[in-house]
Amino acid sequence: MKKIYIVTTYTGTLLSYLIRNISKTPYAHVSIALNKELRPMYSFGRLNPKTPIFAGFVEENINEGLYAIKTNTMCRVYSLDVTDLQYEELYKNIMNVSENREEYDYDVKALVCLSIDRPREKEYKYVCSHFVADMLQKSDIHILDKPAYETRPNDFYNLEGLELEYEGLLSKYSTREPVYITRVAEA
Repeated sequence: MKKIYIVTTYTGTLLSYLIRNISKTPYAHVSIALNKELRPMYSFGRLNPKTPIFAGFVEENINEGLYAIKTNTMCRVYSLDVTDLQYEELYKNIMNVSENREEYDYDVKALVCLSIDRPREKEYKYVCSHFVADMLQKSDIHILDKPAYETRPNDFYNLEGLELEYEGLLSKYSTREPVYITRVAEA
C-alpha cells in the first residue's frame, strides 16, 4: 500500500474569492501529490503566479510560485491509501498529461458552467477538480460518485475515505503543526 495526497487550498486571489463565494465552499482549488512532502502537487491552474490569464497543467510547490506570493494560503491536506498498482497507474496518468501538456488547456468555460450547475466535458481541457478526479478515475481509484467533469473542489471536503492529515496555513505544512479538525460527527 502507498499513500497519495489531495490538497484543497484557498489563496485569497480574486479568482479564488469568486469561486469560493459562488460555490459557498471554503476551498477553491484542488491538487494531487504522490508524496507526503507534497513536492510537487499536480493540478490545472495559473501558469504565471501574477496573472490568471494564462493557465494549464501545473506542478505546484508549497513555497514557490503563487504560494510564495500568497503566504496566507489556507489548506486541507488529505491522504488516501491506494494499492501499488493504483499508485503506478496514477503516476503514469499524471506523467502522460505532463509530457503532453501543450495539448491540454485550462477550461475557463467549464469553470463558468460549473458555477451555474451545468457542467461540461471537453477533451483535453480541465479545471483543477476535473483533472484530479479524472486522474483518480483513470487510475481505478473510485472515491467520487459522479463523473470527473462534474467534480468541484468542495467534493473532496470531508470525503469519506480520505484521511485529514493537516488543516491550516499551507506555508506551515512542512512543520506539521497540529491539525485543526472541523469534521462534523456523523449521526
